[in-house]
Amino acid sequence: MLNFNHKRFLIFAGAAGIIILLIIAVVLIKDESTDLPSAEIQYGDFVIELTATGEIKAAKSINISAPRVRTNLQIVKIAPEGSIVDSGDFLVQFDTDELSKMIEEKQSELEIAQANLEKSAASMQANMAQLQSALENTQASYELAVLRLEQMAFEADVKVQEEKLRLRQSEISLKQSKVKIESQKTMDAAETRTLQLKIEQAQAELSKSKRQVKQMTVTAPAPGLVVYQKMWRGGSGMEKIKIGDIPWRGQSLIQLPDLSKMQVTTEISEIDIGKLEKGQSATIKLDAFPDPTFTGSVTDIASLAHEKDGQNDIKVFDIIIDINEVDKILKPGMTAKSTILIKTIPDQMFVPIEAVFEKEGKKVVYLLDGKPKPVEVTPGRRNDNFVTIQADLEAGDHISLVDPMKSIQTSAVQKESASPEILESEEQ
Repeated sequence: MLNFNHKRFLIFAGAAGIIILLIIAVVLIKDESTDLPSAEIQYGDFVIELTATGEIKAAKSINISAPRVRTNLQIVKIAPEGSIVDSGDFLVQFDTDELSKMIEEKQSELEIAQANLEKSAASMQANMAQLQSALENTQASYELAVLRLEQMAFEADVKVQEEKLRLRQSEISLKQSKVKIESQKTMDAAETRTLQLKIEQAQAELSKSKRQVKQMTVTAPAPGLVVYQKMWRGGSGMEKIKIGDIPWRGQSLIQLPDLSKMQVTTEISEIDIGKLEKGQSATIKLDAFPDPTFTGSVTDIASLAHEKDGQNDIKVFDIIIDINEVDKILKPGMTAKSTILIKTIPDQMFVPIEAVFEKEGKKVVYLLDGKPKPVEVTPGRRNDNFVTIQADLEAGDHISLVDPMKSIQTSAVQKESASPEILESEEQ
C-alpha cells in the first residue's frame, strides 16, 4: 500500500511539474517576445545586386620603353612617380656621354671623307688637263700628217707610202688619246662615287647618332599619370626602376595611364557569372575615400574562367566596369567596391534572410504579436540581405530575427544554472 501511494505521489508530482514548466514557458514567451531582435516586413521594389571588390585602372594606358639604341642605357634622371604629365613633358633621361663621343668621331669621319673627295677632285682635274693637252698635241700631229700627205702628190711612191704610214700612226695615237680620256673619265666617276658614298655613310651615321641622342631624352606622348614599372635585379627580384638602372633596349619603364577614362577590374564567382550581362549599371565606392559614390556599367565579361589567386578550388571570371565620372581622386591601383544591379522586381514582400527558419520541414517566420507565432512562408528570390516571401502577412508586421523557442530554451537553461544569489538579485 505504501509503494502504491508513493507511485501515485510521483505521478501527481510529475504532472504538476509539467504544468508548472508550461506556465513558465508561456510567461517566458510573453516576456521574451518584447526583447527579441526584430525587423519589419517590407513591401515594394526588390533589388537584386551583386557586390565585388576590385581594382581601379585606366581604360587606356601608354607603355614607355627604353630606346632601342646600341649604347649604354643608364638612367640619370626620371620624373617622380605619381606625377601627372602633359604631352611633351619630361619622363626619363639616359646618359649621353658615349653617344656624344660617337658624334665627335662620326663628325671627324665625315670631314675626312669630304676632304678626300675634294683632294681627289683636284687630282682628277689636273690629270684630265694633261690628257686633254696630250690629245690636242696628237690631234695637231695628225692634221700635219694629213697636210704633208696632200703635198706629196707628185713624190715618189716610196715617200708617199712612208707618209701614209706616219699618218696612220698619228691617227692611231689620236684615237688612243681619246679612248684614254674616256677611260679616265669613267675611272674618275667611279672613284668620285666611292668617295661620295663614304661621305653619305658618314653623314647617315652622324645623323643616326644625333637622333639617338634625342631618343635618350624620353617625353610623354600624351597626358597621363607616371607609374613606374619593375625590372629584374637578380637576387633582389623585381623592383621598380630608379636612377642608375641600366635597362635593356625596349624594356618597359613607365606606364602612362590616361586618367580621363577609368575602369574597375574585378572577379566574379562562376556561381554568379550567369547573372551578369553587359550594360548592367553599377555603383562604385573607394576604400580610401568612402564618401564619393561613382556610377558605371559592365562593359566586358571574360569568356574563360581562371583559378582565384591562392584558392585553386575556386573559379572566377574577370569583368570590367567602366566608370562614368572623371575625378582626380581616381588613381590606378586603388581598391574599389562595386555593386552591380542585377534586377529590380516590383511589388514584392521581403524580409531579412535571417528571419526565415525551418520548423517541422516548413519555412516559417515568427510574427511578434503578443507571443511569437510561426507563420508559414514561401521564399522566393534573394539578394545579399533579403529574401522575397509569399505569406498571409502584411507590410509593417514585426517578425523575429532569432528562433524564439531556441531563445527561450537558452534563457531557461541560463536561469536554471544560475546561482541562488544571482536569481535573488534578478528577482529584486
